Amino acid sequence: MKIAVFLRDLNSGGAEKMMVGFINHLCQTTSHDVYLILSRNRGPYMSMVDPKVKIVVLGKERSIASVIPLFMYLRKNRVDVLYSTLLNANLTSILIGKLLAIKVIIREANTISEFKKSNRKTKDSITLSLIKYVYGFAHRCIAISNIVKSDLLNYTGLPSEKINVIYNPLVIVDDLSSAVLEDDFFHIGLVSRLSAQKNIPTIVEIIETFSHKPYKIKFHFFGEGEQVSLLNALKEKCKPSLIEIHGFQLSYYSYIKQMNLFIHLPLWEGLGNSVLEVFNAGIPMILSDIRSGYSELIDADQPNVHYFEPTGKVRDIVNLIERYINKEIVIESNREKLKLKSSDIFQQYKELAEC
Repeated sequence: MKIAVFLRDLNSGGAEKMMVGFINHLCQTTSHDVYLILSRNRGPYMSMVDPKVKIVVLGKERSIASVIPLFMYLRKNRVDVLYSTLLNANLTSILIGKLLAIKVIIREANTISEFKKSNRKTKDSITLSLIKYVYGFAHRCIAISNIVKSDLLNYTGLPSEKINVIYNPLVIVDDLSSAVLEDDFFHIGLVSRLSAQKNIPTIVEIIETFSHKPYKIKFHFFGEGEQVSLLNALKEKCKPSLIEIHGFQLSYYSYIKQMNLFIHLPLWEGLGNSVLEVFNAGIPMILSDIRSGYSELIDADQPNVHYFEPTGKVRDIVNLIERYINKEIVIESNREKLKLKSSDIFQQYKELAEC
């Protein structure tokens, strides 16, 4: 069988990380011919791709701009199944699959209803409108949480039996021996793309509050994105030691497992891979109280897990952080770890091609 995965690139996102894990699984456990088709040759996950994967680069900047070159390539080099993830790549793959009679399996990671409410760009409004009419032609859809499936049922033509809820596996890279944190600081970690979805203005407000307090505290950011400018502007105004922007780190877990606290306050979220990894590490967590994949897996009564509304609760969050700094809250060690094995989950991905 010939199996291809189409992505825009291998930039620093959870979706790209999952699909690289999947194609590596195929190479290591099957005799299938495996192809990775990219719009552009870019991104740090390239180093993780198994050497047996055949990589094809279309030379386009965007997924939608890849429609014609992807069509031409697949017409000449037929595959049996085409996988994709993220909105534009999914739309492109489904349209080409329809034209060439290729079985297309898409992976959806966003809660479309929240994305739709928050987005004001005309091009994204058009994309969201297309979803309603195009997604129904997919052979199968992987929804990374029940809330994502619920949105797909409400916003697309996909019937329930075509949507499979498959949570992301835990794919932890922990090989950075140089990741050492100062003992005399209270360290808070944040792992996400620095975008509007991740509610960076609220995080900035929390940090600004602590800039006027006497604590030795440091906020660590692991990720890239357009709202890094907000953090850089704040960093110029605050004590230099208050904020550390690490950018994308393939081995961010090597740092995160040493943190005193983890914060994740998105406005919407499909799952949140880093949240699951941090939960298993046993670190105290402050999380957005939103409909998400991580809230399906992590109950609010778990030890040292604290849910807050993503906006309007800065004072309450600051008070909680202070209680941890002052050691007023006991850090318990009896969390039952999530069991999300890569081999089991990627096997479910593979089985969809055989349906």
